[in-house]
Amino acid sequence: MMSDHSPKSQAGVDSSQTALAQRLAKDLVDCDPSILSLMVVDFLGRVLHVSRSARLSEEEHVDAELVRTLGTISMMIMGAANKAAQVMGGTEAVVGIFKKQKVLLINLQEYNLLLALRLSRSANAEYVCDKIGDLLATTQSGP
Repeated sequence: MMSDHSPKSQAGVDSSQTALAQRLAKDLVDCDPSILSLMVVDFLGRVLHVSRSARLSEEEHVDAELVRTLGTISMMIMGAANKAAQVMGGTEAVVGIFKKQKVLLINLQEYNLLLALRLSRSANAEYVCDKIGDLLATTQSGP
C-alpha cells in the first residue's frame, strides 16, 4: 500500500497537468521495489504530486516544506545539467548517491515534467530509469 498526496493547490498550475502528475505517480511508484517515493515536479519547480511506497517508513517521510524545497532544487539541478546539452546531448537523468539512499531525477520533457525518485541505496538507477521509460512508452502508445 502506498501513500500519496498532491500539495495544496498552487496558483497557475494547470489542472490537467496535476491530473497527469497523479496518474504518473500512481503508475510508477510501485513499478520497481527499489523506488521508495517519487515527486512529480513541473518545470517551475512546483511539486504537483508525491507518492510514497509502503517500503518507506513513516520516520523517513519529509514534511511539506522540505518537499517544496526539494522540488525547486530538483529543477535547479536538472537545469544545471542541461547546460552541457550542446556537448553531451540532452539530459535524460541525474543520479545523486547518498549514504543511505539514492535520488534519481528523470527529465520527462515530453510532459514538461520532472520525476524525482528516492531509491534504495542498492538500486540500479539506470535500470530504474530505463524501466520507467519503457512503461511510459507503453502508456503513450497504448489505448
